[in-house]
Amino acid sequence: MSRTCRFIGMFLYLVCGLASGLGFAVTTGEKIKTEGLIVSRQHDSVKMKTADQSEVVIVVTDYTKIFIPQGLFRKKTMPTSSLVPGLWIKVQGVGNSPGHVLALQVSFSGNDLRTANAIQGGLTPVNAKLEVHEQQIQANVSNIQANQQHITANQQQIQDNRQNIRTNTYQVQKLNQRFVDLTEYEIRSTTFVYFPIGSSDLSTRARDELLQLASNARRLKTYVIQVKGYTDSAGRAATNQELSLRRAQSVIAFLEQNGDIPLTHVLTPGAMGETAPAASNESSQGRAENRRAEIKILINRGLSGE
Repeated sequence: MSRTCRFIGMFLYLVCGLASGLGFAVTTGEKIKTEGLIVSRQHDSVKMKTADQSEVVIVVTDYTKIFIPQGLFRKKTMPTSSLVPGLWIKVQGVGNSPGHVLALQVSFSGNDLRTANAIQGGLTPVNAKLEVHEQQIQANVSNIQANQQHITANQQQIQDNRQNIRTNTYQVQKLNQRFVDLTEYEIRSTTFVYFPIGSSDLSTRARDELLQLASNARRLKTYVIQVKGYTDSAGRAATNQELSLRRAQSVIAFLEQNGDIPLTHVLTPGAMGETAPAASNESSQGRAENRRAEIKILINRGLSGE
């Protein structure tokens, strides 16, 4: 295929693909290796469309390696700004939420980068026209808003109702999850270990508590161990997501190496990031309680004959 045909094909793929696409199946902690075309980018998030038209959000952090392969062993490190729409990339990473992948490395060819930059140049006139249309739309919206002042009170009521619905939905989800846990597993014990700021290293106290947990688990006939890592709200969400995964992995590695817990008895580590804080992040004490890993010993009711 000639370079001109490839340029036209990637241009049409980018423009036509913006309006469609199915979600990319990603689970938390899953190792991901995929490739596709960048269709948009916002700050540290890159939306990519794969060859089967699935869409996946790639989260880029300070730890992500971005490079162009040069020969068998050489790599040319590239800045985050090189990840532009129209660029075909190869990604290796870890799933951190449905449809999102925390990128460990992103690679692409120099030819594809030049083609993507050429596509961006071709889109400039289109974007200019879109901007004019946007301005016209904004003018129309302003005119409509001028005639809608009398419904402000109703809109506020709608917002209040939506907030109540979100609150109720969250409570229902928590109740459903608790029901699932109690139905499928019996929780024998729950242990928390805590970490210093920005660290995944286990303290002496944490190691002692994990050794005691491992000893209790080995006395059981059948068991699995669930480990979830958490952070406080300080720092960037993407960085905290990766840190929470390292904390969960640190606990699992210690249990395997020092607690004689086989990996077949450990569930996939949960990277929970800033979610589900145990205490308020407004105080140093609260943040210290949120820098934690939660370890549960679970007994499967089916395997235990219950």
